[in-house]
Amino acid sequence: MKKLISIILSIIIINLSILCADSKVPTPFQHRQLETAIYDNPDVEQVMMAVVSTLQDSDFVIKEFEPELGHIRATKLFKRRYINKGRFAGQSILLAAATSYAVFTWGSTAAYTYKPARKITDELHAKNIVVDTNVNVQKFGNNKTKVRILFVEKILQNAEGFSYTKQAPLRAFRIYNSELYQEFFKQVWAKLGEN
Repeated sequence: MKKLISIILSIIIINLSILCADSKVPTPFQHRQLETAIYDNPDVEQVMMAVVSTLQDSDFVIKEFEPELGHIRATKLFKRRYINKGRFAGQSILLAAATSYAVFTWGSTAAYTYKPARKITDELHAKNIVVDTNVNVQKFGNNKTKVRILFVEKILQNAEGFSYTKQAPLRAFRIYNSELYQEFFKQVWAKLGEN
């Protein structure tokens, strides 16, 4: 029995080490490179206006604009389907248990099925997604401007089909999609070329 347990544990450890070796976790330096672009334009205000225009063209709403500090904050709200499988499975088990209990009590406890059924329907509704951006624009060297942007996605909780903002959303994470950043910086470059 001890040999079987030790074999199973060694297989688990080997699999975990292979998974950890295969996963390429980007370093903070790589994140910074992804989020930063340098433009051959010494006019910081012109670059800031190109960034603001690009954000607005992408349906972001500008929340803060501080040209003296070179800071822009914008948000975008949209709906997307996101199902937390663990929460969905847990509520399904509770609903099944409450339904079974209601059957055995001839329906006198049917009210206990309401709460898990409501939470399941809340989980199935499309969630409000908020994408927050923070942009820093600053002079870089003698005749260049550096732009660093950060995208953070927040998934908000549903309540009976309606979305509401809590202090802590269901899930919040930084977006590390290189195509997204490249497209944003390309659009800013195009806006600078128009001026």
